[in-house]
Amino acid sequence: MRIAVCGLGRAGSVLVRKILTDGRDQLCCVVCRDESGTAGQDAGSVIGMRELKIPVVPVSAAAEELCNRKVDVVIDFSNKNTTLKIAEICADASISMVVCTTNFEKEELQELKEIGMRSLRGMVYAPNLTIGINLLMEFVARISRLLPDFDFEIIERHAKEKKKVTTTAELIAECINRKDVPISSVRLGGYVGVHEVTAANKFQRLTVVHESFSREAFADGALMAAGYIINKTGYHEMSDVIKELEKEHV
Repeated sequence: MRIAVCGLGRAGSVLVRKILTDGRDQLCCVVCRDESGTAGQDAGSVIGMRELKIPVVPVSAAAEELCNRKVDVVIDFSNKNTTLKIAEICADASISMVVCTTNFEKEELQELKEIGMRSLRGMVYAPNLTIGINLLMEFVARISRLLPDFDFEIIERHAKEKKKVTTTAELIAECINRKDVPISSVRLGGYVGVHEVTAANKFQRLTVVHESFSREAFADGALMAAGYIINKTGYHEMSDVIKELEKEHV
């Protein structure tokens, strides 16, 4: 695949390094927000590697760059404002897209869906990139259906700068489908991401836990989603990627 990465934060940088070191796909360029100090620099230099002649371009100049470099798919790890801009560009240029950005408001997510649906190529909305967290959500949804008398609680652990309640925790609560599922947030240095769901009644308790040890787990999920969407159209979610993966292993 010919890939462009949007956003050079921690997850985006890990993804760029993985694409470059694995050698299975080609990194064509990196897109940043217009006000970023990385605009105009070399992507390899920005992430501490040798100079690679791979440009970092601002989103306002991305349309021409993506087309000139014949990009197949954009993987987005930026922020919601930049995401909506690059999504419009991808839709207009018929480029596939994987959206890994979180924290969208309801109206913004609806706008993103509409962009994905009108594109001649496909879009995957993937705020929960790892296979493990998607399986956890399937498990807790089933537990909630089968054990209606059980109470549920979610505990998530992240690094200190992560927002108080993450999109992932909110989506897990939606899968449980109960009113006012408590979510406790632990913010300490060293965590990449832990989500723990406990279900209990008076007689027994069940706990399901998923932990990411490295952001490379997010990079793996992003590349899997990119491979899924490359020949599809319309709006998709990470659950669709997992379903196709299951079919391959049946």
